[in-house]
Amino acid sequence: MTSRSFTTVLLLFLVLCAGCQTISLTGSGPSPSDPLAYDSLWKSSENAIFHLEKNQYKAVYHIENESKIELYRIHRINTKKPLDLTNVQFRYPNGTIIFEDKLSIERSRFSTSIILPSSSGKIGFTSSRSGKSFQAPVIVTGNYTAILPNNSDVSISLLSKVSPSNYTTTLPSNQLYLHWNDPPSDALYVQYYLVRDSQLLAALLVFCGTSLILYSLFFFLQMKRIAKNKFEADPPL
Repeated sequence: MTSRSFTTVLLLFLVLCAGCQTISLTGSGPSPSDPLAYDSLWKSSENAIFHLEKNQYKAVYHIENESKIELYRIHRINTKKPLDLTNVQFRYPNGTIIFEDKLSIERSRFSTSIILPSSSGKIGFTSSRSGKSFQAPVIVTGNYTAILPNNSDVSISLLSKVSPSNYTTTLPSNQLYLHWNDPPSDALYVQYYLVRDSQLLAALLVFCGTSLILYSLFFFLQMKRIAKNKFEADPPL
């Protein structure tokens, strides 16, 4: 092998090694925690509160006398599946916050478990969701609140579903709040719609109703015309 060929091979080897090291460095290590991610939710007096965002939701649970919590989602065949978590934080009663890298998080077949550093405090996390639906586990007793996205509603049953059904609503701004007192189920489920969806549905119903009336009128006039033509062509004796 000539010195030129050897130099070329050596340069290619160094480039490949550098590329492999770059991929390894950028792909490793947890994402940094946002210390202000749950700032407004920490202040809530609810036992559990959820803030729905575009493709995820933020949750904060108030923990009392627990050493571990198990987080899950209910699958379609009514089985529990582990909940995917990011940006997990624990807040002590005195306001001190520890982040995900200091917490013990275990994932099993049916749930994601968090070993709590204290028996009392608040646990916050972020989990993904899709579409206009939301689901969260019921793991503590007390009051639960879900804050829906702007201009959302659940008042039309044809377009929405809320479970369990013992909920109340408030509308302090343009965001709807759903409240439960000791929800009697393993999980909360909310299927909501946007206000513009109900407006589109109303417009569609008006269009279909108007079309049906016009078609009925046209059909009546056609039958009347046919009857008249038949009478003129073959008048009764």
